[in-house]
Amino acid sequence: MIFISVIAIIISSYLLYLHYADTSSFCDFSPSLSCDIVNKSRYSEFPVGSGIPVSLIGIITFFVVIFLLNSIDNNKSFKIGKTKIGRKELSNFLFYLMIASLIFALYLVYAELFLILSICILCVALDIIIIIMLILSYKLRGVFT
Repeated sequence: MIFISVIAIIISSYLLYLHYADTSSFCDFSPSLSCDIVNKSRYSEFPVGSGIPVSLIGIITFFVVIFLLNSIDNNKSFKIGKTKIGRKELSNFLFYLMIASLIFALYLVYAELFLILSICILCVALDIIIIIMLILSYKLRGVFT
């Protein structure tokens, strides 16, 4: 899962670079299949027009995933007040984070298909990674119940 998260960070970092770059990407094939059109659209920021690139949100999310996975793997626990947060709670949080990521990804797919009218293949790759991570986090969650 950590390896997949690193791949997601690399893809998101490239998309973040493209968001600000004046060059075109390798995945700019046509008006209907263009990372550049999608990545420079108003929907490439969330909230729309906020100046916060979606790719930056992806980078942060997958760094959090790596932190959670390392904490679970090393059996670290945290205490907030009197509440102990152990492997079970961390794996549950990871699962819910992936659910939230999938819901956000579905919003972005909707924007690509119906508002921007162009598909970004790197974004689709990240969507696939999110689905894989959701499945794996569900299985991981079952280990600690």
